[in-house]
This record gives sequence, C-alpha cells and structure tokens, in this order.
Amino acid sequence: MIPKHISRASDLVTSHQAVCIGFLNQALTKTQKATPYVKEAFSFWQVLQGVSEVSELLQLPEYRDHLLASAGFSDKAMNHLSESELEQALQRVFETILQRSGEHFREEVFFRYLLTKGDALGGQMHNVTGAAGQTRLMEAIQAALKRAGAEYDIVHAANGEKIQRISWDSRRLLFDVKPKLIDKSIDVILLDTSSNEDEEMLLERAAAYLACGELKGGIDPAGADEHWKTAKTALSRIRNKLKRSCPPLFFVAAAIEMAMAKEIFRDLKKGFLTHIANLTDDRQVEDLASWLVSL
Repeated sequence: MIPKHISRASDLVTSHQAVCIGFLNQALTKTQKATPYVKEAFSFWQVLQGVSEVSELLQLPEYRDHLLASAGFSDKAMNHLSESELEQALQRVFETILQRSGEHFREEVFFRYLLTKGDALGGQMHNVTGAAGQTRLMEAIQAALKRAGAEYDIVHAANGEKIQRISWDSRRLLFDVKPKLIDKSIDVILLDTSSNEDEEMLLERAAAYLACGELKGGIDPAGADEHWKTAKTALSRIRNKLKRSCPPLFFVAAAIEMAMAKEIFRDLKKGFLTHIANLTDDRQVEDLASWLVSL
C-alpha cells in the first residue's frame, strides 16, 4: 500500500520553509515558557544582592528551591533526598563556591542557578515539542472523525499539555503507552475495544492491536536521523514481540531528511511499514488520520 500524496522518497522530505516555520514556532513558545523563569531569576538576584556572607544563604527558607537549583539539584533529584541530606549538600556546595569565588560568591550562586533552570526549561520544551506532534495528529484525526460523523472523547494528561487517548465507536487511540506485552514504550497504539475489556487487558492481547506507530514532533534536521533510528528500533521490537500477530506499523515525523526518507520509503514498499507521513504536510497527515479512523 502506497499512501496518497507519497509516490517517491522525496515526497517525504521536510521542506526548508517548513523547517523555518517550525523553528520560529519553537522560538516563540520558548520565549513564552521562559518568562516566569526570568521573573524568578530577577527576584533571586535581588535577594542575593542583600547577602553579605555565604552562611546567610541557608537562612533564606523562602528561596530554598532556588538555592538547591544553584547546588545543581533538579526538581526530580530533590525528591530522592531527605531534608537533612539536602541541607548537608547545600552546605558542602556553598563552602566549595566560597573557596572558589571568594567575594564573588553571589554571582557564582546565581550563574549556577541559571544553568540548572536552563536545563529545566529545555526539558519543558522537549515535552512541548512532543505534545505539539500529538496535537497535530490529533487535529487530523478529529477532522476525519467529524467527516465520518463519529462521536469521540479525548482525555488529556494531568499537566494538560499531552494527550493520553481518544476514543470513538469501538476504537481507542493511545499515546505514550508501555504495555507489558512489549515491555517498552510505544508512541501510538490503536486498539479494538469491541470486547469491552478494560484497557490493561486489551494491551496484553495482541489481537486487540489494530495499529502501532512512532511519532516524532521535533523539527530540527540535525536530530532527524537519530529519531528515525530510535523509531525503527521500537517498531522492529513490536514486530519481533508480536510476530504473526503484529498489526500494521506506521511512522510520522516533522523532520525527515533525504537519506532517511529513502530508507523509510524502502521499508514501506517491502511491507515493514504500512503507512508513513510528514507532520508538516497537511495532505499526508490527513491521509494517515483517515487510514487510522478506517481501521
């Protein structure tokens, strides 16, 4: 099966214009997400200006999280240590900073804080990129369902950014699931829910799988090939685990370069993949969505 609007490998390649638009959207989103970080950083710097000795830093309970960030602790890392362990770590780090920087310890503490928060913003942007890819595919699926006159229900993750599932008729499309049957995370799974079994049981029954796919929303051409390799490994794992019960597999991504496009198109022609699409091409995404809804 050759999808509509894809007759050759070059049809899959992301255009320069799409890359530019993608980077611009990321920059605008990052600017928006960075605003509260900048506000917090300015407030922290103002407080540091009033500190005359390193020992006074530990007497700022309302800025404890800021100080822990200066010590290199992420929010996740903090959850693995007790209060006493964090206190000891802060003391050791600040003693080291004082030895290294002397009277410039305030700047050292502040710059280290910025480094940790920069990592946090990067992690947040990674999630935003993934959510954007889901949203693009979800919009196309919603449009396909509306054309078919089908009612549907969407469930979002607790943070409100990522989508967990969309259900219609006897179908359920899941995002970012790690079924025991595969023992690894899968970006997209389409399930047949006609048996009325609960979701956990359906995920353990290969016959309930109607399609599995990998979705990569990043637009950076530099990471495109690595994303495809990761996706190919994940899809191969599904095929090896489910063997003859393996459902149709698909791949959809925003960043596709010519070299990987050739490999993807070969995998389509030899039957390893059943469907493919470039997220930046509306016609291709619409065709993929229509195919998923038809299963």
